[in-house]
Amino acid sequence: MSLLIVRAPLKPLNGSTASSASDWQDLACAERFEWCLVEDGEFAEGAVVVTGTGTGTTDSMPYADQALVLMPTLDVRLIEAKVPLANAKKLQQILPNLVEEYLLGGAEALAVQAFPPVPGKPALQRTLALIDRAWYAWLTKQLEGLLCPRVRLIPDCLVLDLVASGDSSVAPSTSFMRDDGNVILSRRTGEQLGVGWIERENLEQGVQLPSSLGPDHAVEIAWDWLAPSAQAFIKVNASSKSANFALNLLPNSFRKQSGKSSLFNLAQISGMLGRQASAGAEGDASAMSWADPVLWRRPRQWLTITLATMILGFGLHLTWLAIDDWRWTKRMELLAAQSLTSASVADLTKSNPNPTASAVLGAFIEQVTREQRRQGAVTDADFASMAAKLQQLKASFGADVLQSIEYDGYGMNFEFKPGAVKQSSAQVLEQARMLGLMVKSLEVNRYRLEPYAGLSDAVGSGGGS
Repeated sequence: MSLLIVRAPLKPLNGSTASSASDWQDLACAERFEWCLVEDGEFAEGAVVVTGTGTGTTDSMPYADQALVLMPTLDVRLIEAKVPLANAKKLQQILPNLVEEYLLGGAEALAVQAFPPVPGKPALQRTLALIDRAWYAWLTKQLEGLLCPRVRLIPDCLVLDLVASGDSSVAPSTSFMRDDGNVILSRRTGEQLGVGWIERENLEQGVQLPSSLGPDHAVEIAWDWLAPSAQAFIKVNASSKSANFALNLLPNSFRKQSGKSSLFNLAQISGMLGRQASAGAEGDASAMSWADPVLWRRPRQWLTITLATMILGFGLHLTWLAIDDWRWTKRMELLAAQSLTSASVADLTKSNPNPTASAVLGAFIEQVTREQRRQGAVTDADFASMAAKLQQLKASFGADVLQSIEYDGYGMNFEFKPGAVKQSSAQVLEQARMLGLMVKSLEVNRYRLEPYAGLSDAVGSGGGS
């Protein structure tokens, strides 16, 4: 996996009063980005072989799998403060109020960023980064030209060695660079903290640190130690449990304000195709462990969405089936009520002034059966038809299982002998349904066989509702 390390230029001291990003266009800063391209597997003990270095605009830099942009610590003020727990939108609204006590002037000209919480420390204890708003906007705009899928912007002090950690590192704890007779120094003081200051260069005495820093000495910034230190920063913070895993000073709107990512410009695509892909190139998550929960966060989200969609669709389907069944039952009840004769209506309302759907359909069945018999037609409610159906059902339980049979002209009641049928009532009804018969349970071992099985199903469902 290739890594492009970029050193952002120092904010011009003479242009510190700029109020918008356009004020930096004429200051010749865009051509002062320094870069170094390294590949995985090229690191030796204490040294690194780089594949290319240069200075220029971000558009002229080569393609890499990811880019680490180092911003001079002098341009970023890092402070520790207690930050209340709030969502991202509300947090951006209250951050300017939290830093006013650390400023001589107002916070209107500053962009305030909150670093992610450090694992193992109180959630309210956060590191805040204060950057000149105009310079921050200009720098963000310049970084959109990088040919990298992933871009991270951090203060350059975070790639320095932390003296209190005791870890062996090729990076010094304090670094410096020269700029127009001044010495710009940076020092790391904590996991997410560092300081930057300016000293006048003394050619005779060299670079001397304040006595409060002890015997430490500053080392001039050079790629021979900065490249492996930046690579080590990426590897150390590849786990979601590390302190600076999600640290990135770039805004969430990076490469989104213009409506499309600059990676997909025609010129940049040509540059990507012209470069030979590294044999060991991997995705952004290549350095993460398979057991890291952050690696599976997005798949879990998609799995949750998929399951929720399936459950919602299944619930909507069942709801539609229930509504459709209710509509069909009501339609059958309405048609049956409209088809009843006055005599049938009188017989129906005599016993129950408010008949149910089951009673209405039952009265309609009796009326149709009487009419067909009056015309001499064979009906499904005749004794021969009902006996044939009962014989079909009896064959499923044995030859000698019936104790009594009662036929009333519109249905047949039958009773099993005690202990002759080992199946429960629900199993008997299910067996009848499988045979296309409509059977109702009356008592223990006592059932009623209805004619017109399809219509009787509607009667049963209507009565149950």
